[in-house]
Amino acid sequence: MRKTVLALVAAMAATPVLAADLPVPGLSLDTEIKAFHKVDAETSHITVEPELRYTHADGPLSVYGSTLVTAYDGAAADDNFVLFDVLDEGSRPDITLGAEYTINANAMVYGETTWDVDASDRGEIEVGLSFNF
Repeated sequence: MRKTVLALVAAMAATPVLAADLPVPGLSLDTEIKAFHKVDAETSHITVEPELRYTHADGPLSVYGSTLVTAYDGAAADDNFVLFDVLDEGSRPDITLGAEYTINANAMVYGETTWDVDASDRGEIEVGLSFNF
């Protein structure tokens, strides 16, 4: 299985990755596919994280929603391919919702929360100020 994960990583590295610009101005679909191996646990994993983002007229405000979906779990006891388990109750992924307001090239104000689909419950709301230098 390790060879399969390594082959997938090599294929992803050789393929250009582009965000999909949707027909609505300012709306984009960004998706990250991540294949990784945990050395100590000796397990391999593949995750898919689609993010839908809207930025009004290249302005400072951006709102987004994303979710992390596990496609392959090497630690699973009976079935390693778990992509379609997200449809099963109790296995649905959380949805992340957030907004970012860019103050300047180095500073941003943000707010973020999660929604637990299985429990129909909102997670902790996080608000903050981020500096990059």
